[in-house]
Amino acid sequence: HEERGPGCLGTSSLQLQLLPLCALQSQASQGNRFPGTQAPGSTEELRCLQVINQQQEGSSLEEVISNQSCLKLANTIKAYVATVTENVIRRSAVKEARRSYFNTSEGQVPPKMAGKPSAHLTLRPQSLAQDGNSKRFGNLSQSCRHAIARWEDSTIHSHLQNITYRDGRLRVNQAGKYYVYSQIYFRYPSDGASARVSVPQLVQCINWKTSYSQPILLLKGVGTKCWAPEADYGLHALYQGGLFELKAGDELFVSVSSLAIDYNDAAASYFGAFRLDL
Repeated sequence: HEERGPGCLGTSSLQLQLLPLCALQSQASQGNRFPGTQAPGSTEELRCLQVINQQQEGSSLEEVISNQSCLKLANTIKAYVATVTENVIRRSAVKEARRSYFNTSEGQVPPKMAGKPSAHLTLRPQSLAQDGNSKRFGNLSQSCRHAIARWEDSTIHSHLQNITYRDGRLRVNQAGKYYVYSQIYFRYPSDGASARVSVPQLVQCINWKTSYSQPILLLKGVGTKCWAPEADYGLHALYQGGLFELKAGDELFVSVSSLAIDYNDAAASYFGAFRLDL
């Protein structure tokens, strides 16, 4: 750049800064006043704008630089354009922030703000006919042979975040230490005289499926309850949870000793996991 004294700009630098301002000539010609100028649409202002507008790329701006009035006008317009540009950028940023907020409030969470992996599922009604699907879960313990294949993942009581759910299984997408938990609300004794004199063993298992062909038992909870023959109560909850190191692709599922479960309370039987930063 060409060196100048204090208050002056180099030729190339000034040309780059003033080229976007040439279109403002019409504003001055219509009698409008730029912020910081002395009089609206003065002859000197019009002459300076005409000089700038007639400049070709690479041509000299000696006439503009040598005229202090033109240089002052150019600097005034430059400051005005900078202020307008800053306001446009600020409004655009506010608009984008509002759009992101409303998308998040409607459940459309941006990927970078999705949060830590977590899941909480609630029980859906099972049936003994569906129990035949337990074979696809692998060889299960005889005391925990009924895999639960139906969970709710999109109700007011449940959610999924960075964990995948499919056909009774939670699939881990990010490796780490996870707290895994489950509660099953058994309904015993069932209807019938034979059930009233039985002593049921209530068992709940949380199973871990890795790259190995068969699932691994992570947690097992057992409760043995004895009810009097004349008693008509029989609700019992089994809860268990533990911390485990899991890898991406690992799967978790729950199995029980019996499908005699209370399905009427969405808050009573559940299954979930969440990652801890330890």
